[in-house]
Amino acid sequence: MKKFLLPLLALALSATAASAQAGPPQDGSRPTPEAMAARQTEGLTKQLGLSTEQSAKVQQIMLSRDQEMMAMRGQMQAGTDRSQLREQMQANRAKYDDQLKQVLTSDQFTKYTTMMANRRERGRGAAEEMQDGKVKAKNGKVKIKAKADS
Repeated sequence: MKKFLLPLLALALSATAASAQAGPPQDGSRPTPEAMAARQTEGLTKQLGLSTEQSAKVQQIMLSRDQEMMAMRGQMQAGTDRSQLREQMQANRAKYDDQLKQVLTSDQFTKYTTMMANRRERGRGAAEEMQDGKVKAKNGKVKIKAKADS
């Protein structure tokens, strides 16, 4: 009996720990601007080695940016011209980059801009693959089709 209970107890504990890990919302809702800013700041703090003071300032910048982005998403859903919103988003990105440049050291800012450029390139590559028919999204999961050699 004891041999049966010990593995059962271990299984129950591991299942509880796995279900307790927080993931993205499953109901299709977006996280709040506060949650997004906190997550982004945490990532930048680790990747750029930010001080406590820098981290607090970056979080305020990210929060402001995320709040404006959420408002723009609402405008986009309301039918505002996409090209106008794109220009506004680019202007906002430049504004926030300038604010970050004031907070980060030159090395940190260089690393940040490199990271963002790489992220945009990965996004463009995925978009191009989707246009070429190489990537197929199904039920929220992305599948990459292997291209057959002819």
